[in-house]
Amino acid sequence: MNKYFHAISSALHEVLVCFSGILYVSFRLFSPRNFICIFLFSAQSAFAEVKVSYGVPEGFSAVEMDNSARYAASFNGHALPGLVSYSIERGRLVFDPLEYIDGKLSKKDRETLDKVLSGVDYKKCELGCDLQVADHYVRLDKQRRTLNIVSSREDFVRSETTWGIVNNQSLDYRSSSDGYRSMNINGNTWFGLPSQSFAYINWYANHNQSRGANTHNQAISSYFVQKNFSGTYVRTGKQDALDYASGSINTLLAPSFDQFITIGSQDHLLTQRDTGSLVLYSIGEGSYEFYRNGRMIFKRPAVLGRNEFSYSDLPGGYYPIEVRLVDRNGNVLNSETRDINNLNFGGGGRRSWHITGGKELETGGQLLQASASQNLSQFYLNASAVSGERSRKAAELNLTRPSQLGSINVTPTLGLLSGEKGTGGYFDLSANDDLLGSFMFSRYQSTNISDFYYGTPSTAVSYSRSFGSTMFSYNYQKQSRGETHQAEARWNYHPNGLWSTFAVGVQKGGYTQDSKSYQVYFNMTWMLDRSQASFRAAQYGSQVQLSGDYRKDYVDTFGTTTTGLTVSHINRDTSVNAYGSRSGSRGDASLNLGHSQSGSNLDFNYRGMVAASKDGVAFGRYSNSGSAMMLQTPDITDTPYGFSVEGSPVGGGNQYAVPLNLYDDIPFARVRSDSEDMDMDVEVLANVVRAHPGQVYPAKARVDVNRVYSGILADAVGNPVSGRIAETGDVAYRNGLFSISSHTALPSITVEQANRRYTCDLRKTVKDSVYRCK
Repeated sequence: MNKYFHAISSALHEVLVCFSGILYVSFRLFSPRNFICIFLFSAQSAFAEVKVSYGVPEGFSAVEMDNSARYAASFNGHALPGLVSYSIERGRLVFDPLEYIDGKLSKKDRETLDKVLSGVDYKKCELGCDLQVADHYVRLDKQRRTLNIVSSREDFVRSETTWGIVNNQSLDYRSSSDGYRSMNINGNTWFGLPSQSFAYINWYANHNQSRGANTHNQAISSYFVQKNFSGTYVRTGKQDALDYASGSINTLLAPSFDQFITIGSQDHLLTQRDTGSLVLYSIGEGSYEFYRNGRMIFKRPAVLGRNEFSYSDLPGGYYPIEVRLVDRNGNVLNSETRDINNLNFGGGGRRSWHITGGKELETGGQLLQASASQNLSQFYLNASAVSGERSRKAAELNLTRPSQLGSINVTPTLGLLSGEKGTGGYFDLSANDDLLGSFMFSRYQSTNISDFYYGTPSTAVSYSRSFGSTMFSYNYQKQSRGETHQAEARWNYHPNGLWSTFAVGVQKGGYTQDSKSYQVYFNMTWMLDRSQASFRAAQYGSQVQLSGDYRKDYVDTFGTTTTGLTVSHINRDTSVNAYGSRSGSRGDASLNLGHSQSGSNLDFNYRGMVAASKDGVAFGRYSNSGSAMMLQTPDITDTPYGFSVEGSPVGGGNQYAVPLNLYDDIPFARVRSDSEDMDMDVEVLANVVRAHPGQVYPAKARVDVNRVYSGILADAVGNPVSGRIAETGDVAYRNGLFSISSHTALPSITVEQANRRYTCDLRKTVKDSVYRCK
């Protein structure tokens, strides 16, 4: 031992001497002493070598995690009742046969599954692999922990369906002190049926009362039943064109059927929603109401200045729409008609077709329509033809070819129209480049070609480009009702975490029927943490419009609450509005209370979903797809908690309806927890195969909670409390500082000292991070 101690001491001494020599080398670069130091250091290091190794905790190495991983599996479209895991002893993937017997998997299927799993070389799939084993296609994904097995004799996933109901509802109520009342209720209901089938109903009811005049409007606008097969689907019922989703329209021709039957390709159901937006500039606070053929189909709040609405919320196709700007007292401030260009030209590279025959909704005459989308080698093709009684007919063909010219992405579309009244067409061009900016041009010419489609000529041009931190944009619209020019500059400024956005612009036309009028506007917004303030100013003729808004978000584990105040001044009229909204696990709701010289007003909105199946009934957020997950979360005693599943917030100890994307595969649901006072380990085994419309999939969340308590312990007079914490064995320090964790909620803890004991209340703090003890 003395020998090694002496060696280490000698080595340290020589190291110090060597460092001194290195400093001296600037004067004597080749000093012999330095060579001796290097030699001695090398020799002595053989005795004084120190090895440092970094160990990996048990169960955390790549090999261990790979061996212990469990996989959510599906077999020919059916979610398997148990997880598949890797057996080290057997060197292969295995499953628990008892779970699969309880899951009513046939003996033949269990034997086939065992044969397929035995042929999968698990260790050779580093991140995952696609294999063909025993006449089956196998897709193993080690990142998402999924295993999909499909017979090679079938190219269609026959997802298992049963009875279920998913209902989306939206309620809007407004009233004012001058007798104005308005209530609008609309929704859609999806009925899940066995054998890959579902039914759909779209319904609405509107009631308006203004200055003694009452109007009522309610109906079931569309309903149908659909059965999906391996490569096709059959649908029958009633379909109003106003209810067509934006992602389902590939041509301008979208007739309404009172009674119909459709046969189409299965890929037609997978079309993606169009991404576009409608920009409107408001002359006052209130709401925008969108009417098509006299029916209100869409409503959103309006703020003074710029307002933007996604095309995905509007029906698909190309059609005129009336936009009414209504103030909080029910007065129509402005009404204009816009052409909505909401077509899905690209088709996403898919090939689809459908044929529909039935009675026309308005006339009751016989009607036949056929449409097809094809991905050819050089371009996408969309074609549609409609034929009816009295020699009425229409046909359309459009071609799209996305291309790249250098760094510029270009998408031109050429469309041709023909009918009993004449021939027309349209052209659309979009180009995007990171340096040169974005450009869009469209022209619709002579589109009044048939009783099935009677459009009007229009031209639209837009261009935007960034110069440094400033974005410049120009928009031009020309229709039969007039034309609009709008130019805007927008830039950001964010010093020390304060995000500021400024916009200044000028617009000619678009505010009133006078297309020669000008308006100049200026908007600015400040954002800091979860607070936002904005100011808007506009000059229209001799009219000055000012508006200010402040809002604050309060984010918790169950959703987001927003409160705010808006003050606007137009000429001599000043209005004040206080509002609050809640976006939570049961849907989205908002309430607005306002007062102006015209009177007082109230505005309430709700939008959500209710899902029902044999597993129960639950509320949730709006589901655009018509499918949902019925999630049951465990109740952890005295521990309230929450997290998000597939983007929707949920809480503990309850049942929730979580919206799912259409025809999605979800083995393990995406889970996120942002709790500041507890660590959560959450796993939701969904095992959803092709989320079908009308289906409500049961799932249970596995939750392990590790609650963290930290802060300062103090007695009644504020002196720090220290000692041993009896419940956990941790120590509270002399200044009262402590930090403990527990798998259950601790309403109080006991702090032990040499001659006394304190009981400290952890349910609430007396001030920031200070807990009271007595």
